[in-house]
Amino acid sequence: MIWGLFWLLLGNALAHFSCPRNCLCGPLLTDCRFANLSDIPQGIAQETETLFLNENHLTQVPPGAFQPYTNLTFLGLSHNQLSLRNDTFDDIGKSILSLDLAGNSLTELPAALFENTKKLVWLNLAENRLSALPGKIFAPLERLTYLDLSQNRLQLSVNMFRGLSQLGTLIVAGNHLHTVPAGAFEPVPNLKVLDISNNEISTLPENLLENLTNLDDLLLDNNGFKTIPLSAFTILPTLEHFSISGNSIQNIPPLSFTGHSSLRRLDLSNNLVSDLPSRFFSLLKQLEFLNLSRNNINTLPGDIFVNNTQLAFLHLDRNQLHAMPIFSGLQRLRELTLCCNGIENLPRAFSDKMYELELLDLSNNNITETTGLNSNITQVILAGNPVCTNSMVFKTHC
Repeated sequence: MIWGLFWLLLGNALAHFSCPRNCLCGPLLTDCRFANLSDIPQGIAQETETLFLNENHLTQVPPGAFQPYTNLTFLGLSHNQLSLRNDTFDDIGKSILSLDLAGNSLTELPAALFENTKKLVWLNLAENRLSALPGKIFAPLERLTYLDLSQNRLQLSVNMFRGLSQLGTLIVAGNHLHTVPAGAFEPVPNLKVLDISNNEISTLPENLLENLTNLDDLLLDNNGFKTIPLSAFTILPTLEHFSISGNSIQNIPPLSFTGHSSLRRLDLSNNLVSDLPSRFFSLLKQLEFLNLSRNNINTLPGDIFVNNTQLAFLHLDRNQLHAMPIFSGLQRLRELTLCCNGIENLPRAFSDKMYELELLDLSNNNITETTGLNSNITQVILAGNPVCTNSMVFKTHC
């Protein structure tokens, strides 16, 4: 009796549960990714709140195509070949919160595309071919908190982000930018994450970021910087993550990070740094992650880490170190990598005070003996060292 009632109810539920062919569906979700679609499919449940149409062959959205779906909050249309009209999303303008238009080879956007989607909080326009945007196209999006414009061909303008007062994350990586105009970020004072990596920028205007007092993450990787652009970010009191990897920086001024006491992650890897001043990181008492790999460092001052008692991850791979640096003060270090240097000897008991060290990578050096190693370290990697053929002590790590 009970099982009969169960199957009856299940049958009724399935009878009312609509799902397009080649799609996967749940009560509020319709997933039609990789469904080989050329048109918006029929049979989408009206209750759908999340609709994935990514990775298909859609070229247009007919007028009224989304009109039945008044609960739709997320719409994924990435990696199709869409062309857009001013009214493409008007039918869902009162409900839509997140819109993914990445990878559509878009060369332009209609000027009023977002005029009636004022509730949007998340917008992805990455991996298109946009070279310019209509003036004030984002102005209606006063609630937008995330905007990805990466991998386009854009040149930034002073008014491009006008109206985005609530924007928290802005990604303009990979646009072949040569410069950023002064005042470009004045309309986005609440920005927390700014990614300008993978461009061709060598300098930034002075005081470019002075109004971004809430900025947590600043990414400048893989550009053309020869020096750290200090004038551009001297006043960032909340900055926690700064990355400028993959540039051509040789010398770093001693007081580069004055005023950035909240910094937790710092990536200076893949540059041309050869020397660091004494006590260079002394003001960064909250620093937890430091990457100095792939530089030309041959020695480090003995007191350089004396104040970095919170440092947990330190990477010094692929430099020109021939002697083990002094790691005084790093009692909380969990991961230390020194691969591919020229280190020959390990100072006796150099790791005894690294009570929390779990990984020590010394691979591809010239180490012949291991008497300085703390036997409590969870993993020691010595592959590519003479000690691996001359000694059996750490054979399991070779």
